[in-house]
Amino acid sequence: MKARTTLILIIGLLLLLSLACQTGEVLTPAEATARAREARSVKLGATPTKNVSGTVAPITGPQIGDSGELIGKGFMVNLYQQAGATRIIAQQERGTTVTFKDKQEVNGEMWYLIDAPTGLGWVKAENIKFSEAAGEAEAADATKAASGPQVGDTLYLKGKGFMVNLYQEAGGTRIIAQQERGAAVVFKDAVDVNGVQWYLIDAPTGLGWVPADNTTPEAP
Repeated sequence: MKARTTLILIIGLLLLLSLACQTGEVLTPAEATARAREARSVKLGATPTKNVSGTVAPITGPQIGDSGELIGKGFMVNLYQQAGATRIIAQQERGTTVTFKDKQEVNGEMWYLIDAPTGLGWVKAENIKFSEAAGEAEAADATKAASGPQVGDTLYLKGKGFMVNLYQEAGGTRIIAQQERGAAVVFKDAVDVNGVQWYLIDAPTGLGWVPADNTTPEAP
C-alpha cells in the first residue's frame, strides 16, 4: 500500500513538471518585444508577417491620424456603431474627408473607425480611400524639420527694410536691438509661438529673437 502511494506521488510530480515545461517557456527581450508587437497588430486587425530574420515586419496600411475620402455607389455612406454591426448611427456624404482612428477585421472583412464631421463611426474598407500623398507629405515634413538649421549654423538676415528687429523673447514685442539686412548671424535655438517659428540668433549687435522668415541659409 505504501509503495503504491509513493508511485502515485511520483507520477503526479512528473505530470506537474511536464506541464511546467510546456507553459513556463523563457523568452528573450527580443522575442518578448516581437510577440508584443504581434499582439498589437492582431488587435488592430492587421495580419503580422515575419521577415527572414524572424522579426515582425512593420504593419502596412493607414496609420492613426491619416486622412481618407469616403467613396461609395450612393450619395451617402453609412457609419455603424461597431465593426461588422448592422446598426447605423450616422451618415456622411460621399467625398467627405475623414480621419482614420482604428481598424478591425470581422469575418474576413476589414472595417475602419473614422472621425467624420457627423462623428465617430465604423465603415467598411471599401467605402474609404486613403491618399498615398498623405504619408508622403508627413515624410516630407519630417525631412524638412530634420534639415532645418542646427545650433551653430550661419544664417543671413533678410527683410523688407534695411534693418531687422531683434526681440527680447520669441513672439514678443520688445525690440532690444537692430541688425542690418544681409548680416551673418549664428543660429542658437528655435521655438514655435502660435504657429510662427522664431529663431534665437547671435548677431553682431547681440543675442535676440527674430521670426524665422527673417533669416535665410543663403548668403545675399
